[in-house]
Amino acid sequence: MKPLDPRLIRRAAGVRNLLVVSVLLGLGAAAAIVAQAVLLAEILAQVIIGGHGFSAVARQVVALGGVIAVRAGLAWAAEELARRSAAGVITGLRRELLIQAAALGPRWRSGAHGGELAVLAGAGLDSLHDYLARYLPQLVLAMFVPIAMVCYIGASDLISGIIVACTLPLVPLFMALVGWYTGRETRAKLGALTQLAGHFADVIAGLPTLKVFGRATAQAAAVRRITEQYRRTTMSTLKVAFLSSMVLELLASLSVALVAVTIGLRLVSGNLTLQIGLTVLILAPEAYLPLRSLGTQFHAAADGVAAAGQVLDLLEMSPPAVGVRTDVGGVVGLRVEGVVVGDPAGHDRGVVGPLSFQIPAGGITVIVGPSGSGKTTLLHVLSGLLRPSTGRVLVTSWAPDAVDATEVDLAEVSPESWRRSLAWSGQRPVLRAGSIRDNLEAPAATEQQRRDALTDCAAIDFIDALPAGLDTRLGQDGAGLSQGQRQRICLARAVLHSGGASVVLLDEPTSALDEITELLVLDGLSRALAGRTVVLVSHRSAPRAIADHVVAMESADVRAAVFEPENPLAVSPW
Repeated sequence: MKPLDPRLIRRAAGVRNLLVVSVLLGLGAAAAIVAQAVLLAEILAQVIIGGHGFSAVARQVVALGGVIAVRAGLAWAAEELARRSAAGVITGLRRELLIQAAALGPRWRSGAHGGELAVLAGAGLDSLHDYLARYLPQLVLAMFVPIAMVCYIGASDLISGIIVACTLPLVPLFMALVGWYTGRETRAKLGALTQLAGHFADVIAGLPTLKVFGRATAQAAAVRRITEQYRRTTMSTLKVAFLSSMVLELLASLSVALVAVTIGLRLVSGNLTLQIGLTVLILAPEAYLPLRSLGTQFHAAADGVAAAGQVLDLLEMSPPAVGVRTDVGGVVGLRVEGVVVGDPAGHDRGVVGPLSFQIPAGGITVIVGPSGSGKTTLLHVLSGLLRPSTGRVLVTSWAPDAVDATEVDLAEVSPESWRRSLAWSGQRPVLRAGSIRDNLEAPAATEQQRRDALTDCAAIDFIDALPAGLDTRLGQDGAGLSQGQRQRICLARAVLHSGGASVVLLDEPTSALDEITELLVLDGLSRALAGRTVVLVSHRSAPRAIADHVVAMESADVRAAVFEPENPLAVSPW
């Protein structure tokens, strides 16, 4: 576990600024400590030895008060700066982590377990606050204050300076030994927490299935067992932190006591003045204090150091290269050539493919197959979110004024440009807290266009029946509506966005609907999306009725069976 990871300095400008200002404040604090000790020793010596009254030392007392105020101001400035810098650095790292996780793609996220990633982005980075706000400033103080104290003590009293200089390195030595053991305990603690989070997220996601098969109680016992493991590792880390603090305190106390004994003997023999002896006695504990505090802050920030290492490792992973072409437009068709997702040689259980088929422009292609055959994975490939391991997806665009169609590899197309050409409705409806109107996310659409889209998705009747209609407020994730109602609102949103899109991707758009409503929705979609290239994934048979083409997928194979329904949609000439 590195005290300061160079990667963090390179990546976070806030850390660099914090270190620079902490150095300046540390130098100021060291000067204030020396001035405070000198003034206090001078006052006590004049009062004890010289027998002077308050009037004789009034000027030194006022100066001492000023030095104490300066020291307090420097401590406040360092604390406030560290707090603000830590908040900014954590926010920036969290933003970079989320952007990196999105760039690495959904397959990587599923392999890294969403629960573990959530812990890293949440509690893991939050624990970095103590590291940035307390440990790093204390690290700077531990570098400058002890050196300044040793230099001044040595100049004032050589014997005391030698004692402090010889005993001072023992503190970081013991800190390194304890830190080595603490790092191992902290990594075990973070591993137990991420295991608990991942297991808990998987249990919550599959709780309905577990209850159906009577396995919920067994999983509750597993969560309880992992929680107990996390408790034991946490208590072990705390135990080490308390014991290490005691060791450092004992070492510093014995060192200061050694200095005090030698000073007392020399004061009695008359070989040392009281003012110098008091100055050295006041400064000796200050020489050890930054290192003792550093050890305490190190244990408090150990969780953040471990999390920061994982975050920096993740940020250094190379995401897939993205394309730069932006000239894809008009009517778009797709051709899948030998696409494989996953590594068959690595015994990846999630391998999909090889897939080879064509999606003609301007028609509805329905992809059917059993659960687990890779239908959603294929949509991720077509949307550009997931890069195939082998093979390619070719995009054929037919501009209205073009003579010939152009065909490019999807990997060469700019992700932003391609996503502007897409309309999407996922398998799990996503609605945010707010009105139904806000969730349609089409501020430029007219009221009639909104109602037409909702009518096409068989949603207008239940919305009109609500007290506030389109202005009805929903809870988070569409709370207040049934699953089928949320699904139809998301479909209406995709229909509204399809006006500027060339390709519409629909993942199980009718999975939560009854048969009659499903037929109404499919009939409306066939009208609303006429002329668009639609790829519809479903494990149900009803969508076949509106299909121009059907792609039937089986676990590791795909075959395309094309049939003509009674009223096929018009297909582009190419």
